[in-house]
Amino acid sequence: MTTKANRPKKRLRTDSFICYSGEQPEELFSYPPRGQYDVLVQAFREGIQRKAAQKGERALTTQEHAVLAVTALFEEVNNGGYDQFFRNRSRKFGPIIVDSLMEIGLLTQAKITREAINALHLHAINVRAINAAMAKSSDARDDRLEECDRSFYKTQRGAARKIYLFLKANRAHIKV
Repeated sequence: MTTKANRPKKRLRTDSFICYSGEQPEELFSYPPRGQYDVLVQAFREGIQRKAAQKGERALTTQEHAVLAVTALFEEVNNGGYDQFFRNRSRKFGPIIVDSLMEIGLLTQAKITREAINALHLHAINVRAINAAMAKSSDARDDRLEECDRSFYKTQRGAARKIYLFLKANRAHIKV
């Protein structure tokens, strides 16, 4: 017998998405995206991060990795520039970031990010090489990264929409 006390609680549903609380992709896609691309992309990111924490990063699909890489890049560059992206944990996405941006359709950002990586003068793009490059003092590198930051800041418009459309087009590969 189901009583009022043990009935599952229904979530109050509005057309405005507030914050991620464990929704599945189809629930997230059911919200009207216009005007809330940023918050919906953030919800997917949180869901994918939760999945990675529970099941390990190897459980993530290529598309999920791409979303994490690109959203990390945007967060880091907007908060502290490419310097911050290459110094923080997000540097782990260095090897895949340009391809991820291209896959999502953020071609201008991919070009700028390739220039930022080139400023590091790496022989191979991996975490160890990025760490070594960032450990060295270089005014030329820092100036180049700042130029990339300024270029990147001009490309923000429409980026969240493209990430959302990528998520939607790849919904079969996105499991949160």
